[in-house]
Amino acid sequence: MNVTGIAFFRSLFLAVVFISVGYAQDVRKVSASMIMRTSHKGKTTNTRAELCYATSGRMVTLFPKPAELYLFNNANGELRVYDPTKNTVLQQQNATYSTETTQFFFFLHNRKADLGLSSMGFSLGSTKFENGVMITTWKSPTPLAKNIKRVELVHKGQNPIFMKYVDPSERTIKKVFYYDYTKLGTVDFPQTITQIDYVTAKDSIVTKTAYGALKINEQVQSNLLEFTIPSNAKIIK
Repeated sequence: MNVTGIAFFRSLFLAVVFISVGYAQDVRKVSASMIMRTSHKGKTTNTRAELCYATSGRMVTLFPKPAELYLFNNANGELRVYDPTKNTVLQQQNATYSTETTQFFFFLHNRKADLGLSSMGFSLGSTKFENGVMITTWKSPTPLAKNIKRVELVHKGQNPIFMKYVDPSERTIKKVFYYDYTKLGTVDFPQTITQIDYVTAKDSIVTKTAYGALKINEQVQSNLLEFTIPSNAKIIK
């Protein structure tokens, strides 16, 4: 698999990853369908997938098209991409691949107050209330300060509804909207997330990720979490 392919699956994983907050003690595993629509420069691409996430940290995602591929992640940042057609497996490890950077982790482990910002080194700068919402501003840690000056996070009630990233020149570089909440056990979970990445002042990439058919615990019929890569699969880098 080439660098472009790796970057593609990394972006898919990160899209899967940034959605949740809140500890659902009664939720052990979740299954869902996912549709991700990305628009850039007048071109739109659609990606569909099925996924299962266990609160122990294992996540398996199946992309059925254009060629069937399985994506495996765990809390340690280990990533494996299995291609059943070629019987090959790509293996990498990076902290950004960890399931603890995903929305499923944030929401099902009660991290929706900061969506993982504190664990990434951000520090709370200010808190204010306007028009029925709470707005917190987070200062960037030194390693990220060159690219990100601050992050603004907006909650309505207990649920995050908006994030904005601002660079040192005061230019907004990213916006994320969380909405269409539903219940997973006792936890509110956003079924839809829209992210806008501002490449330049006049160029942006819009990604809308929608989750459906959400099931928990005994309702889960998918056996994705039990799927294992054949022992004779060829390892590639």
